[in-house]
Amino acid sequence: MIFLFLCVCLASSAGAAPVSPEITAQPGQVNPYKTRSELLMDAANYTGVFTPEQAAEVWAKGLEMRSAAMQYTVMTEQLKKEYAGQLDALRSNWVTGMSSPSVQGHMITKVNRADGTHAEISLKIETWAACSPSELYDAKLWLIREGEFWRIDRIWTDERLYPYTFYKP
Repeated sequence: MIFLFLCVCLASSAGAAPVSPEITAQPGQVNPYKTRSELLMDAANYTGVFTPEQAAEVWAKGLEMRSAAMQYTVMTEQLKKEYAGQLDALRSNWVTGMSSPSVQGHMITKVNRADGTHAEISLKIETWAACSPSELYDAKLWLIREGEFWRIDRIWTDERLYPYTFYKP
């Protein structure tokens, strides 16, 4: 009986993808996941986009991909701290949004460049579910230029977008 069980298990796992070994830290060692996260978060300070519109596009694409990390990369240092704090308080794994309804698209509706270092961008965010019509929600981003990069300094969204952003100003 045990032999039959083992044969069935072996046959059912024959086409399965190999499992990566689990990375664990021993007592007194550095947690490799924490180190990796800290390095990636720090690296985001040295990368960026060159126009306010690009920053808005990356942020909105992060909503579509359910990636808080993508949204994080185009934020100012202060907003990054605030956003990461809110995500940590939720015990979030930095996956935002829902599978249904989900963010399906976005459109930049207005760009106001006050000067060479400040901009405001308004967007429409579209959510969609198979069992209901799509809905449009408003979002507004305030951006500043930090060195050569444009970063989001402040975010306002329709409160119904909260499940997709996990952010409250």
